[in-house]
Amino acid sequence: MDNVFTVYKLIILYMLDRAEGEVTQGMLSSFLLESGYANFVSLAESYDQLEKQGLVRIVLRGDKKFLKLTDAGIQALGFFGARLNPQIRSQVDTWLVENGRQIREDREVNAVYERMTSGVYEVRMSVKEKDVTLLEVKIAVPDAASAEAIAGRWDEKNTDIYRYLIENLF
Repeated sequence: MDNVFTVYKLIILYMLDRAEGEVTQGMLSSFLLESGYANFVSLAESYDQLEKQGLVRIVLRGDKKFLKLTDAGIQALGFFGARLNPQIRSQVDTWLVENGRQIREDREVNAVYERMTSGVYEVRMSVKEKDVTLLEVKIAVPDAASAEAIAGRWDEKNTDIYRYLIENLF
């Protein structure tokens, strides 16, 4: 691994491993920047290197960019993980506990939209829990602005909508 970015990359790999799944780039960046481990430019380069080296896979969902640890990333962490300072490991573990709910919500609540061949926009929204889809909704709207607004509000409104449906359908 390139010495300049080894610590950043090891922290990212360790975080993804401990989070046991995908984590948004925003959440990872938040920890690394707020803790003073990286600056914006070096962090962007670290993400790019990790992807090019096949250690992480980047998945786009709506406006969120998720990073997922690959088998090669797990192997690299096995080889180089001992180089990561135990204090950093402890700090990451504490941060993951404190932010675990947000990480899970980011994975489980999803809204995307696209223009259909008919010209209308379809907004697809879902809520998952432990790989089980609890709710999936599709809505056709006439324009991109409406689709974007609906997708943007899904994060804050999905619980209320789910509750409303359950109360009124059972």
